[in-house]
Amino acid sequence: LAKAWESLDTGDAETALLHLHGVDADWPERWVPEAIARTMVGELREARIALQRARQIEELREDPDLLWAEGLFGLATWNLAEARTALERLTAQEESPAVLDKLALLDDLEGRYTESDARLARARELDAQFPLPTRIDPEEFLLVVRDAIEKLPEQFQIPLETTDVLVEPVPADWMIDHTDPADTPPDILGLFVGTSEIEGTEAIDAALPRRIFLFQRNLERDAKDRDQLVEEIRKTLFHEIGHMLGFDEEGVAQMGLE
Repeated sequence: LAKAWESLDTGDAETALLHLHGVDADWPERWVPEAIARTMVGELREARIALQRARQIEELREDPDLLWAEGLFGLATWNLAEARTALERLTAQEESPAVLDKLALLDDLEGRYTESDARLARARELDAQFPLPTRIDPEEFLLVVRDAIEKLPEQFQIPLETTDVLVEPVPADWMIDHTDPADTPPDILGLFVGTSEIEGTEAIDAALPRRIFLFQRNLERDAKDRDQLVEEIRKTLFHEIGHMLGFDEEGVAQMGLE
């Protein structure tokens, strides 16, 4: 169990799950780290079951680890009110950069950008190593996107003639497949919506406009400086072009779009 928590602390959810396989299912303390690990790897059905098991334990009701698990799960499943309730209860116990970071993401998703930036600034006050987003104005962001498009080989530019490339601050609820929310997490960097080249005109939704969305505030949060932000914009755009052409992540890399 201790090794599972150590793995979670380093962001290695898969190794945490391996360690948890060795913990008896009747041991109540296993269900909180399992819920966190399952959420992190996108196994949301299993994460929900683990959370339900943890909630049955009376002494864990206000446990900070359980509140963290509930906050992460609420975000992953786009139950934003549930996530905010859990994370605000947690930060009332003790303010931490990690919780403030998730609350800032919730603020972004609700269009409260000033409040989001204030939370991130507070996280930096608590931890001088906490990375602040690399902010650029929307016009400069669009220039970076246009420059990346212009540098594409011609065979990739042609399909873009029938595809809109749009910049939004963060993903909107209508973009989410709520039957499988793990595919579109709230901190997603980009998204292709529409019919891919491989699906063609025979697909049911072929008449819908094809669009590539880039999420500026999520991309800014993912970059430590402007150079890295420009690179992340380029990589995300190319990934979504790959999806537009009908390829998965491995196919994108093989096409030379990385």
